[in-house]
Amino acid sequence: MDCRTVLKLNDRYLAEGLPDTVLAQYLEHIASCDSCRDNLMTDYSITKAIDQLNHNEDFSTDYSKELNEKLEKSRQYLARKKRIARYKHAIALMLMVLAVPFSLSSTFATAKYHNPECSEESLKIRYYGIPEALDPIRKGIQEYNEEAITKLRELGD
Repeated sequence: MDCRTVLKLNDRYLAEGLPDTVLAQYLEHIASCDSCRDNLMTDYSITKAIDQLNHNEDFSTDYSKELNEKLEKSRQYLARKKRIARYKHAIALMLMVLAVPFSLSSTFATAKYHNPECSEESLKIRYYGIPEALDPIRKGIQEYNEEAITKLRELGD
């Protein structure tokens, strides 16, 4: 970011209206350029003095300290945002890594469906297998098959 752009952004920074990506570049430039930092100090002093006049407050004698605190809070805010983004990425990566072994450990399996209108199996369902105890579809099909076979046997006897 160049000095001209920084000078244009001073008012927005003081009003806390800079987007995070611009704020990072702005703070980097302010830290490395004494001229722009002096201009920001002047803008901050004027803005703060006018605000104090409008609210009938006593004038602060150490605008430099206040501005340094504001700049440090901005740096901490950006560092916190970066840390949170890194944590989110790490969690997403861990979830993906944990999901891979689960998906690779499952195998294809078939469940048989018995049509009560005929005595042979009429349909085989092939699905990506999960343990039988956790598979409500397969469990439901098996229960229905058992009922259907029992009814067919009763009708045949």
